[in-house]
Amino acid sequence: MRKFIFTLLILVVIIAIQSFSEDANEDTTTQLAISNSHEGGVIFYLDETGEHGLMSSVADQGLYIEWGCANALAIGANGLEIGTRAQNTMDILTRCDTLNIAASLCDTHENDGYNDWLLPSKNELDALYQQRMIVEDIALEQEGGAIFYDSQYGSSSHESGNTVWTQYFTTFGNTGIVFKDTEHYVRAIRSF
Repeated sequence: MRKFIFTLLILVVIIAIQSFSEDANEDTTTQLAISNSHEGGVIFYLDETGEHGLMSSVADQGLYIEWGCANALAIGANGLEIGTRAQNTMDILTRCDTLNIAASLCDTHENDGYNDWLLPSKNELDALYQQRMIVEDIALEQEGGAIFYDSQYGSSSHESGNTVWTQYFTTFGNTGIVFKDTEHYVRAIRSF
């Protein structure tokens, strides 16, 4: 009888150990992907690790909004690349006193408890344009989600003098250079 109980006890321990090691080997992290709803927005860009990227707000922060500081020629905000939106936005907000401008609307945006939204750089805006249909489909499933308009969206990237970079969210998706007082649409992004 003791031998039977001892064998049964060993068998239970072996099964428990196997079960525990199978649970430990399971990947419990969620795989992030472009089109996921995540932290208040929709993912449209992932870096090479797949752990960090950019997400778009589910709706525009403004329609017919100026970049601001039309007459200020040396504003900074020269970054074009992915990852330069924070410095660009800071440059705009610290050197421009025009009210209700694109950078300000993004900086004060809050969604789902997240308040670190910024105006995208030229290349970030282009990356968003490339994924616009996916982002729009997911955004429309969210409360307050909206379409992208076939219009010009503003970036945080200063071109030179009194001009800035924009992106047309139309079939061709051209980038453009416009005067700072040109009104355009604004969609905030954030990183994770």
